[in-house]
Amino acid sequence: MWFGTIPAIATLFKHCPRDTHPMATMTLLHRKHQLGSIYFLDNWPALSVRQLVINDPAIAAQVSQSSLPKFFLYPKFIAHVTGKKSMILTEGAEWRRARTLFNPGFSLTHLMTLVPSIVDDTQIFHGILSDLSESQKITPIDDLLAKLTVDIMAHIILDHDLNSQTTDNELVNAFKDAVYWTPNSKLIHPIFSLNLVRTFAQWYQARRMDNYIRKVLQDRLALRAKEGGEAKVKAFRRPAIDLAIDAYLLPDESNKELSAGSINREEFEQICIDQMKTFLFAGHDTSSSTLCYIYHMLNLHPDSLAKVRREHDEVFGTSSLAAEAIKANPKLLNELPYTTAVIKETLRLFPPANGSRGGSSSFTLKVDGVEYPTKDTMLWPNVHTMHRRADLWPQPDDFIPERFLPPPHNFQEVTKDAWRPFQKGPRACIGQELAILDIKVIMVMTLRDFDIKAEYEEWDRALGREKPGEMLDGKRGMFGHRAYQQLKATAKPADGMPVRVTRRNNVGD
Repeated sequence: MWFGTIPAIATLFKHCPRDTHPMATMTLLHRKHQLGSIYFLDNWPALSVRQLVINDPAIAAQVSQSSLPKFFLYPKFIAHVTGKKSMILTEGAEWRRARTLFNPGFSLTHLMTLVPSIVDDTQIFHGILSDLSESQKITPIDDLLAKLTVDIMAHIILDHDLNSQTTDNELVNAFKDAVYWTPNSKLIHPIFSLNLVRTFAQWYQARRMDNYIRKVLQDRLALRAKEGGEAKVKAFRRPAIDLAIDAYLLPDESNKELSAGSINREEFEQICIDQMKTFLFAGHDTSSSTLCYIYHMLNLHPDSLAKVRREHDEVFGTSSLAAEAIKANPKLLNELPYTTAVIKETLRLFPPANGSRGGSSSFTLKVDGVEYPTKDTMLWPNVHTMHRRADLWPQPDDFIPERFLPPPHNFQEVTKDAWRPFQKGPRACIGQELAILDIKVIMVMTLRDFDIKAEYEEWDRALGREKPGEMLDGKRGMFGHRAYQQLKATAKPADGMPVRVTRRNNVGD
């Protein structure tokens, strides 16, 4: 009567760390109580509205294909990082405007022209791994990978050098500080989350990011003006911002609403600034976390690691030739079925994020002939639970990349819409092609030269934790892994995944 379903959820934390991402906690709840395709949660007073948790891909598709808005509290978590004009948060014509501006820059065909830039950034990361292999120092790798993916994103979007892998950078520091001040989604009732210090810090870090990106953007626009108004179209390596500026300065019949006559310069700048912050946020979220878990899972499954390395040898030759081979022919990255399967299986087990929509009096969910009203309800398609349902994924907690191999070599048939780490529908992640491309390049350029092993036991011992490797603050990890997904604005590997890097002796190099 007084606390709704909070007591049932609270009992789960006897079996998992308190900072576990809520999507994983809901999977435990689903299994413990044998819940079905959907169930309602009433978590007042922590949350002022009820939640409808969706665990079925077909039902989730009803939500993702609808025009329902984002859940109204969603901006509270990320608007200070992404900006209010982010395509993640905007609706209707405003969302279509931002998406139309940046769609061309994220097409796979265009991204392939920018692969050499990804290779250059990854070579810096390769040098960092080499230094770590010599020192044998245990280091959280998630932060290193986040800096790499942020550098890649800056080159892909702005053609700008952040150099965050080798130096401090104002934008990256402000971005990290903004993420730090993200509120805890487990307590999002306005009364519990009121924090004036947080409000000021969020405003200040957002201003720092905006000022930095605005200067870069204005320099880009000034360069275009100096060129005489007509864009000097280059065949290769054009950043996404140039394509967005094209749409703004040189509109065609399909995008006249984006023209300089339709939106003013200040609004155009803010749209671009907020998308850049969004791409930084999404890049640090998806690519870096997924690579952490790829290294971890391949280390735990040496047979799969051997298959990946063998595939890379067959396609690119020895590892010392890989960088130039990729630059010369980026399409070789499309010839990696097992590597792609490893990426997809890792994203299945460790999806980096979830999304939610706000219900409406005009929208009902239809399940087995029954209609469920959604007014005053948060609709939450829980990707983590869908990805670990035994009826959809045999041996759901096991790492089996062969699930995603093409027939007849596949372990199973994948149910339609069951794999959805980037969500589905018109608002699916715009950067999913870039994320997969980044990860492939980084895997090819690092896996054959280094063994990267998570060292949680030694890390926990150094921090004085009880029963290192088994317990964390008196609570076990999740789904058999000490490297559980921790809630840090998004789902990040626990403690940043501390690893030891060892250089391999590659035959033939």
